[in-house]
Amino acid sequence: MDVGTGTVAVRDADGARFSECAPYGMAAYVRELTGTERGAGGVTGAVVAVPEDWCAESGCARREALFAELRAVSAPVPRFVPAAVAVLAGTAAAAPVDGPAERLVCDIGPERVGVTLCRVSGVPGAPGPVVEFVDSAAAGTAGVPREAGPAAHALAHRTAGGDLARRAEILLARAVAFPRYREAPLHPAGGPGTSAVTAGEAIDAFAPVADAVRAAGAALRARCSPGPGTPDRVVVTGALAAHPLVPHTMARCLPVPWAAATPGVPEPGAAAAGALLIAEGAARAPEPAPHTLGLPAHEIRRGRLVARRIPLAEAGSPPPLTVTADGAPVVVEIPPGEAFRLLVEVQEYGHGARRALAPPRAAAPPAGRYHVGLHPVRRGFGVLVLRPVGGGEAALVPLGAPAGG
Repeated sequence: MDVGTGTVAVRDADGARFSECAPYGMAAYVRELTGTERGAGGVTGAVVAVPEDWCAESGCARREALFAELRAVSAPVPRFVPAAVAVLAGTAAAAPVDGPAERLVCDIGPERVGVTLCRVSGVPGAPGPVVEFVDSAAAGTAGVPREAGPAAHALAHRTAGGDLARRAEILLARAVAFPRYREAPLHPAGGPGTSAVTAGEAIDAFAPVADAVRAAGAALRARCSPGPGTPDRVVVTGALAAHPLVPHTMARCLPVPWAAATPGVPEPGAAAAGALLIAEGAARAPEPAPHTLGLPAHEIRRGRLVARRIPLAEAGSPPPLTVTADGAPVVVEIPPGEAFRLLVEVQEYGHGARRALAPPRAAAPPAGRYHVGLHPVRRGFGVLVLRPVGGGEAALVPLGAPAGG
């Protein structure tokens, strides 16, 4: 599933693959799918491609809300992956790489530009590619006009037809390099009382988007330097991916040497298709936890109170959205009383002594029984999740980040 486009890719019981739109939401689609002929066996696995901002601490509430919706319709525990990783899983499966390669995904929209660097490789004896997230950066597109702006130009370009679209691409390429072409009409007028947009107007309207590409690319390059080298491919996604100015923007605004890579636009539904490959095991997207986390607790054994530690994450292994023991969700009980203080132990990067993280007292949910989980976040310990056993809204407890971020 791809949250950004509302697209679902499914492999049915007969092995046939199909993609559809889920206009009423992912959970409603799963409910409709379960029990039908093509899904008679039930949904056996689910991977959800989410925008990069969902992977930050501020995006955990949206992840948890979708998790609850899917679990309510008896879907399997979903796995969340960045949309950029899902897209690259699909493109790398279609065109395997020889050895490790860095690839850049630019998600270009009218309000925000995100740039994500990933490492794609193949493992001998493993089925399909391995896509590893490296880092990402984003920038807003301040000052983009809503009318006759980049989105309107992209739509006009898509509906212009082959010859007119090709003419517009050639004209814009010349107008970018030679100002004398700026006054030439880009596409015919839309109807009576309207005037044709000129190449110069299209370039000026796209300028805030180009500035956002430059800012996001520079921020990402600064964080990665002197790490990965030149990506062998730049994949462009988002609402403005097909805009004819995108190739020129990549070449002029991405930092050197990334600007030398040739940009390409994947097919619609690429993130959902890549997520399906990850769900099937035909591609891998490892996201190991950087830190070891545990929840100190007590349990009663043979009438005696015994201390124990509930594992939330082990460094180098994927953190569980729901902590289980012997196949069943672990249940913890928060006692009544104002004296209770929620504590989490952390072993940074899996080494050294454990230390206690003490969230604010207000972070502790009301007394009751809860299932436990953890949402991983970028540059942080994660967000502890406490879900009431009898149903109800989950409590999300941010755990902060190491001193170095």
